[in-house]
Amino acid sequence: MSFLKTLSKTQFDAATHTEGPVLIVAGAGSGKTRVLTSRIAHLIINKKVDPANILAVTFTNKAAHEIKERLEKLVGADAEKVIAGTFHTVGLRMLQEEHVRSGRKGALTIYDEDDQHLLVKFVMSELGIEEKEIPSKSVVWEINLAKNDNITPYKYLSVKGDAFSAIVARIYGAYQKKLETMGAVDFGDLICRPMTLLATDPDALARYSGRFRYVLVDEFQDTNKSQYELTKLLASTHKNLCAVGDPDQSIYGWRGASIENILKFREDYAGTKYVKLEQNYRSTRNILGAANSVIVKNEKRLEKTLWTGNPDGEKVSYEECLNEYQEARFVTTTIKKLISIDPLIKFKDFTILCRTNTQSRPFEELFFEESIPYKVLGGFKFFDRREIKDALAYLKALANPDDSLNFLRIVNVPPRGIGKAALEKVHSIANVHGLTLYEAFRKAAADKAFSKGGVIDFIESFERLRHGSSGMGLHEIASSALYASGYMAFWEAKKTEDAEERLKNLEGLISAIKNFETSRPKASLADYLNLVALMSDADNYDEKNNRVTIMTIHSAKGLEFPFVFLVGMEEGLFPHKRSVDEGTIEEERRLCYVGMTRAKRLLFLLSAKNRSAGKETSLQIRSRFIDEIAPDFLKKKELCPKGTAQEHIQAIKKLFAATLPE
Repeated sequence: MSFLKTLSKTQFDAATHTEGPVLIVAGAGSGKTRVLTSRIAHLIINKKVDPANILAVTFTNKAAHEIKERLEKLVGADAEKVIAGTFHTVGLRMLQEEHVRSGRKGALTIYDEDDQHLLVKFVMSELGIEEKEIPSKSVVWEINLAKNDNITPYKYLSVKGDAFSAIVARIYGAYQKKLETMGAVDFGDLICRPMTLLATDPDALARYSGRFRYVLVDEFQDTNKSQYELTKLLASTHKNLCAVGDPDQSIYGWRGASIENILKFREDYAGTKYVKLEQNYRSTRNILGAANSVIVKNEKRLEKTLWTGNPDGEKVSYEECLNEYQEARFVTTTIKKLISIDPLIKFKDFTILCRTNTQSRPFEELFFEESIPYKVLGGFKFFDRREIKDALAYLKALANPDDSLNFLRIVNVPPRGIGKAALEKVHSIANVHGLTLYEAFRKAAADKAFSKGGVIDFIESFERLRHGSSGMGLHEIASSALYASGYMAFWEAKKTEDAEERLKNLEGLISAIKNFETSRPKASLADYLNLVALMSDADNYDEKNNRVTIMTIHSAKGLEFPFVFLVGMEEGLFPHKRSVDEGTIEEERRLCYVGMTRAKRLLFLLSAKNRSAGKETSLQIRSRFIDEIAPDFLKKKELCPKGTAQEHIQAIKKLFAATLPE
């Protein structure tokens, strides 16, 4: 019971009101993770609820892991029985259970966006639709948006109804059939398919909604329509749904999230218990005051006033720089100065928050010159490297031979002399007999459709890998696949620095799989592949690494740092031009609020008067969000303060006469 005694009155109320619908509006830094874990512990210890009957849906896998870790300290081994994860991990769990229940063999393969593009291109080729007629990227975007709203291929055309949508509908339908044939799902399917199952199968609805007596959903303001409906179905039997979120931090409308889900919660769930967590434990008064003075300009929000018992601290600093390089120099100098002043301050205490990924380059260049260790979160990832993609394709094909897309990727990797004619012949066999690519290759080999060589050698090698992996550890399967296939030898033969780096990465992958295997000895190869597929940028953040973190504000959701630099605070960049054009300025303001409230001790806001984009350099005007901050919380250092528009332009020209393009 001691964990409840440490809560504030409102936190205690949120943690102990367990029956019926509950809406907890949790402001930034208000201790919501503590409340969530206390609530679950209270259910287990005091209410004697079976942990397996509790479902906690989080925004990231990292957040789910943190809840489990904290919960273990409160309830011990029972923490592991609680079902906690993102909507996608929960959806995958349900689909896997149904996969086994239906008697189907093989693992489900999760397709990421790259896989989606490849499959859409493949489908377009089969349908005779060219890229110039409709870009494949646009098709993927439309399919993903449709799945956010649970719009099936059959409904798509009737909902949209124009010529462009008619083409998308054809591709979408064929794409979905391919996924089902290959035992694959994309991210949208991880929500839509469980939702469709529950909506159409009363037995399945009774199983899952009956099992989950208590459902908790974090970051409710960023749920989309499909996730909202899935939640409603899962909580339909016991009605014990706890939604936790903050409309002021709803920042994913551009990818289908609807702020209306949290705003209308009390209308949809009669008798909702409404709790507001308004005490901020993270930031100083000046940082919080500055953030509050920005967000109050929004109209679509639930009224709340964040306050803190923390000291006033320093005012928020605004620095207007000459260009993006001076902006990077200011950040670099400030980091070095603060570290020299206080030996307890580490590089990991700093983050640079950008509106777009492209802003990181000047900081990376200068950090390299100044020997400042850094990590770009959301940049080019380890699992995006060619050699890692190839290696994972082998493992995916072994885990699910029906996955023709990944099977096709490994056919000629490394090169085996399997030409276009041979592949067309196998595709023809697959189409005529209704077979997967793997089955078609096996049939071609059995029918002696090819003489000894590339195709025969490949299928025999793959068969040996499949049947020889029984009893092996996961890392042994990975090592065997890479060596037996000739893939390691392929890079070893090149004897270049690039090849050596790729070999190190492949060894690193085997090592990572071994670590995973050690921590989860009962896990399957499919479990590891799904873990990789569902990994987000936030999941890659490691607070133990002593490096400055550079990331987008979207990636910083749920994180906090003693020192935050919010850079690129300019009209057209932040707020982004697109939000101004499309009338979504309130979401940009919420994004600014999220960025500001990541800071614990010091917050720096920076803008540039000149900013380069490719070969062009443009004049910039500072963000409206700077001017929305109440003067009491802000100290400014401006190159040329705003006057009339004409005075402003003349001041800039005078200041930058030597640097402006002719």
